[in-house]
Amino acid sequence: MSRGGIGTIRGERALLGATLLASLLPLSSALPQSAQSELRVKLRSNEGAPVVGALVALLDSSDRVVTEGLSSESGTRVLRAPSGVYRVRTRRIGFLPFVSSPVSIPRPDELLLVVETNRVVLDRIVVTSKSQCGRGERDSQALGIVWNEIDKALRASQLTTADLAGLGRGRVFRKELRLDGIVISTDTTFFNIVDERPFGAIDPDSLERAGYVLGDKTNGWIFYAPDETVLLSEQFAATHCFRVVRDDDRPGEIGVAFEPISHREVADIVGVLWVDERSAELREVVFHYVNAGVLNHFEATGFTRFLRVPSGAWIVNEWLLKLPRLALRQASGYSAEQYKLIGYYEHGGGILYTRPQAALERK
Repeated sequence: MSRGGIGTIRGERALLGATLLASLLPLSSALPQSAQSELRVKLRSNEGAPVVGALVALLDSSDRVVTEGLSSESGTRVLRAPSGVYRVRTRRIGFLPFVSSPVSIPRPDELLLVVETNRVVLDRIVVTSKSQCGRGERDSQALGIVWNEIDKALRASQLTTADLAGLGRGRVFRKELRLDGIVISTDTTFFNIVDERPFGAIDPDSLERAGYVLGDKTNGWIFYAPDETVLLSEQFAATHCFRVVRDDDRPGEIGVAFEPISHREVADIVGVLWVDERSAELREVVFHYVNAGVLNHFEATGFTRFLRVPSGAWIVNEWLLKLPRLALRQASGYSAEQYKLIGYYEHGGGILYTRPQAALERK
């Protein structure tokens, strides 16, 4: 490409897989179906209402998760695991976890659990400058509380497949803009949403090794950003530091900020996962790129937004990358190349609903 227009987004894999639909990996045991027994769990509140969209897991004697899934709109979930004795753990956003007494499977009848735990209180959390880096549990009290709520939404988003049917269509788009916002060119692709997550990132191993920006000023760059699989991965935890934050521009929200560990040299992202203090629901991940060479001097940002569907499952609802369009500055007296900002590229996507959007429970 010409040197007067560097900064191109190349390929259809820029953010969240774009038009490459990512299949979900099941979290259940890999044992053959014939070797597994079945437990049907029904969750009810004290008032008798179904507990919808809760993460329901079987824990073994070491409290390891053997299998996990989401409770349906009727509050039920069928779990499959080898015969044995387990406890059922229920996690729902905004509430402390519930763990049952031991239960044996196979079990001939349905297990009814009345789930009633205290609400999680986020608006009283005191924010400090303490940051926790690298691999390991997020052991500070404030960080642990907020991250647990984020973990529930991200984990539920990973488990969501059947809930996607009937959502409608998705789209991915690219725009080329001038500095004044005038659109120079645009291209949009539409696709049907069936039973796969509409957007997914590349694997966490690749991002850990090669970073979030690939390419150079001559051939252009490819930008990557995280989805729920990346954010929950050991690789992301091992290469980033985390702390709890608030922002006067986002009243009623509390966030977990992340940044790469100090000795990490490949291109990476700095950002915040924002949570609603009242409902404890994950709202948005915002980020910008660092360690990216010449791009460090220009704005390169992105966001991913999440939505809860009526079943209680979570999906990536909307995402956007805003990336610089650069031109080589021709100036006498300078031996080094200099670049100026001439506009932006926008690359994004989202869901176009066939259900009324008001029914999708954005709170």
